[in-house]
Amino acid sequence: MYNPILDDDEDMYIPDIGEVDEEIDLHGKYPRSNAGVALGWSQLEQQMFDMLLLNRFNSFDRELLDETARTISRLVETFEAHEIARIMSVAMMSFQLAAAEDKSFEDEYKKYVEYIRKHPEDIEGIQNSKF
Repeated sequence: MYNPILDDDEDMYIPDIGEVDEEIDLHGKYPRSNAGVALGWSQLEQQMFDMLLLNRFNSFDRELLDETARTISRLVETFEAHEIARIMSVAMMSFQLAAAEDKSFEDEYKKYVEYIRKHPEDIEGIQNSKF
């Protein structure tokens, strides 16, 4: 298993899997960070944190990183996997909404909530709602 300690002098973290040679089989090899090596992370753990820190500059904003980590933890504690996938899909569509229709998901959600407050008969089967 390839577990280098990376000497990261650049601003952006680019995982290194070593010299690429056509005769070398890279199947099953994956990049490792210094933290990943020191903490003995599995491939899954390393991939998870590589994705979280994909833009290395975000890691310099400790507050943003902490908020992101808390959000992930809260999602995992609160929702089942299929619900998280649904939430992620809606989040991605909200970017599309902003780009294609110049609308904000938050603004549209507020409009929906206000409509439901005025028309509770249209709650569409949501029981015990606090709208």
